[in-house]
Amino acid sequence: MTGSVLRLLGVLALIPLCPAFSRPKFQLEAPKPKLEADGVKAEQTPPQLTPEEIPIARPLLQWPNWKRSHEHICSLFPGLLCSDSLAPAFKVSSMATLDLREDMLGIGSGWFVLAVLPCAARGLFGLARNQEAPKDRVDRAAAVAPSREVAFIHWWSCGPQITMASLKVFLAALLLLELLGLQAPQTNVFALPETIRRVRAHPYGKTLELGFHSGFASGDIDLMPRLTYIFMPSLNDATADSYATVFSILRASVLVSWCAFLALPGAWTASWGCFLWGVVVYVVMAALGSMFQPVCVSLCTCYFLVAAACVLPSLEKSPRARGWLGMFLMNSALIPFYFSSGLSKLRYAGWGAMLSGSWTTQALQQGLSRSVLPGFTAWIQKTPVAMAIMSLGVNLVEFLLPLSLLFLASSSSDLALWLRSSWILLVTFFHIATILVVGPNFSRQLPLLMMLLHACWRPVRSSDAEAIEPGQMKSWRCRVGFATVLLALWMCNQLWSDIDHLRGATPHDSHHDMQWPLPEMSMFVSPSASTNYVRSLCLEIVIVAGLSCKIYSDISQTSTAVKA
Repeated sequence: MTGSVLRLLGVLALIPLCPAFSRPKFQLEAPKPKLEADGVKAEQTPPQLTPEEIPIARPLLQWPNWKRSHEHICSLFPGLLCSDSLAPAFKVSSMATLDLREDMLGIGSGWFVLAVLPCAARGLFGLARNQEAPKDRVDRAAAVAPSREVAFIHWWSCGPQITMASLKVFLAALLLLELLGLQAPQTNVFALPETIRRVRAHPYGKTLELGFHSGFASGDIDLMPRLTYIFMPSLNDATADSYATVFSILRASVLVSWCAFLALPGAWTASWGCFLWGVVVYVVMAALGSMFQPVCVSLCTCYFLVAAACVLPSLEKSPRARGWLGMFLMNSALIPFYFSSGLSKLRYAGWGAMLSGSWTTQALQQGLSRSVLPGFTAWIQKTPVAMAIMSLGVNLVEFLLPLSLLFLASSSSDLALWLRSSWILLVTFFHIATILVVGPNFSRQLPLLMMLLHACWRPVRSSDAEAIEPGQMKSWRCRVGFATVLLALWMCNQLWSDIDHLRGATPHDSHHDMQWPLPEMSMFVSPSASTNYVRSLCLEIVIVAGLSCKIYSDISQTSTAVKA
């Protein structure tokens, strides 16, 4: 009897548990910590990330719908703009650029080209009329006494001449490039508001793989400054629209102020004020845009615009100011930009790989999906001779010719003129070929290159430059100091990379690239076991020492000639 009662009680106890077997439980529960054998709590599953910690998530979800709604564009540029293999930063840039084209101020950015062109035509017509008027005679009676300092100013202010007309043509071309989105998928400075609306978070991410620096050289050791925390400290989903509206207003102010500069006479104070305001806003927007896509395509443009703002009030009247602006563009912006790229390729790929062209295999493989001519790209990749020829062209454009031009920086000989012209034309062809073969779009450099080509054939010679008055010495010290420091920083950045690698501050197999404000320019190459940082450091020391001696010799000769 007792046994039967116990069995009955056991059956009754199991009845409440039966629904658990017949009805599954779908509610998610936080994982419970597991205990190790020694009693120590095991590592818990990481908590779910917030949208601010994974900024690439929202744009990647938008990408398929955007492609479906832009089938025509994707059919025209399938690899360049719409390839699924694009890095998240390029996908966002493509979407933001098309948003700009379609929605800027409710009508699309392309319509504003109709405002830029008449303003540029009005300004150039006014300059042509002013050139017909008689020029004021330059008074050389109150010149500063000859010295090495004056000779150094002379070194920086006699060379390629950038006139007010060429500056206005360049600015009009820059506005057209931004408004039409011709640099896609690289960063469009004017598309910053659209980028903010799509990302709605800071671009860095909780880890490198979750942010927009993943896949870029600047992400290796994270040297790039995080500027969005300065200008948009509380950027998130709730505040993104407000920040985007602010930058939309600033973008409109840049367009209005630069159109006013194009139309007004350059000598007017209002004209300089309009230009300066546009430069300040444009440089800030370009710097913030590079945070979302760490590629330095707008850097030379920004440096040149800052330099132009420094001399704009005297640009029409002073041949020396026009010569300084041309020398700045050539020796402090463009040549160091490409020369840094050449040094970085020698550092990471190695000298043997640069001679044989074997380093291009990786670049061609990465660019195959983005190439406009994928068949041609694949043929180059399979043809060693073609890769060697391609590598030779890159060496000419990014190392041999820039190095020669730095040593001939102050020369006014026919050899220097033809070398400069040949280099500019080769760089132009190089960028066009790069767009077609491997995808990166550096068309923003083309207006700068064409302006420099025009300046090289209209140089300011020693006989054309006006005397420097005592009251002008302070401003000339600032201009020359700015140009010299920037040139030195380009070289110091390369030395810093090798020194940091050698002392272990940067891992051997990592890049050392901050991208902004001075990039290492290590595109298309990666560190390997054969990378020799001692050899590249020695090469850079020899170049810096030789260039310093050459500049000192030029200054000494100029100072001696003036005193005589």
